[in-house]
Amino acid sequence: MFGLPKFGDGIGLHRIERFFQDKRIDRASLSRRSIVVTGTNGKGSTARFLTTAIGATGLKVGCFTSPHLFDVRERFTVGETMIPKEAFEQHSKTVLDFNAAQPEGDRMGSFEFLFLVAILWFQQEKPDAIVWEAGIGGRYDPVRTVCALVSTLTSIELEHTELLGSTEELIAYDKVDALAPGGTVVLSPGIDARLAGRIGAFGRLAGKVAVGALAGRVMGAVANTVEGAKFTYTAGEVEHAVALTLAGRHQAENAVTAVRAAEIWMGARPSEVSTHLPEMLAALSATHWPGRLERVAQESDLWVDVGHTPRALDMVTRTFLEFVPREQTLVVFGVSAVKEVAQIAEIVAGRFDHFILTKALKGGADPAAFADVFRTRTSDVTVEPDIAKAVKLARERAAKERLSVLAVGGLFLAVETQHAWTGGDPKELEFL
Repeated sequence: MFGLPKFGDGIGLHRIERFFQDKRIDRASLSRRSIVVTGTNGKGSTARFLTTAIGATGLKVGCFTSPHLFDVRERFTVGETMIPKEAFEQHSKTVLDFNAAQPEGDRMGSFEFLFLVAILWFQQEKPDAIVWEAGIGGRYDPVRTVCALVSTLTSIELEHTELLGSTEELIAYDKVDALAPGGTVVLSPGIDARLAGRIGAFGRLAGKVAVGALAGRVMGAVANTVEGAKFTYTAGEVEHAVALTLAGRHQAENAVTAVRAAEIWMGARPSEVSTHLPEMLAALSATHWPGRLERVAQESDLWVDVGHTPRALDMVTRTFLEFVPREQTLVVFGVSAVKEVAQIAEIVAGRFDHFILTKALKGGADPAAFADVFRTRTSDVTVEPDIAKAVKLARERAAKERLSVLAVGGLFLAVETQHAWTGGDPKELEFL
């Protein structure tokens, strides 16, 4: 991104502090309006559910997420409106000029840059609420500087252990530190009860309150179809039927976590039911989030998912099989070379029967490194390292054999597959 490395000249929040002072950013106003979303998986979906839920009450909501799929401006929205190109270029220049004036050896990274562009645009647009998705962790993440008094913790999995810590507990504590002292962190019902207890103890010592997303609530069984997830949410004496366009129990958990956080941000106590709950739950059906078990083409069907951790692939593949039989599914699979290649391959190989193994142009692992995992389980394995050719093969087979195609393994694999499916050249795509 504009030639900036991921972390710039080292992890730190001091460059953002300088920027806030230089541009006279009103941190008190930011704090009042902000909600921060942290976690390993589910942050983007939860951020969008938050935006929808708060927006349903008539408020104007800004949202900053990452990563993007096709256009970096996807990361910045107010309501459903993406930042205009002119505004993005204007604010980018302001941030880059500031960065150029910093001392040699202390320049910002790409995520800091994007965060500060969001700060400037939201300062200009003046939304009533701002939802911030953390980039990595919480303690050293730029979103910590908004001093949000409400945050969510969507999930915990071992990731970036060199920065966040070597255990799930340490990673959770790092993410909780995105919240300002005196604030409340809403825990997803998907977080293990034992871990939730430790997070609560850490929060109390740090002057923060941790609450379960379903405190006083009951979320019923989740039914998944091609249209999305459906479940019943009970609050007090009232049952609410909830329908999502996103499928999976994990998405239902993201949705109720978001609604719980929205209620608290709007002034409800952790044990209270907000008067806005019915309209917020009803509005969840309008939440769309590209790349999350999304059907992007029909006749033949192409589904994509950007999940890139073992737990994410486990949830996504289980969900998909609730509405498409494994014998009718052709999987296009590839995984990033820096991820848990063997573990992810084992999960996917055990769920389906028909595979085309390939390699994303951006950081993909050589399929020869994991092909044997699939060949020990089925004879229907085609290895085609060229992703454009792999997608062409998948489309031809799907049409001939009436199969649904599922592209999984990571962000780059999903995006490049979708682009190639519509006739595009994956080499044209640009990623951060």
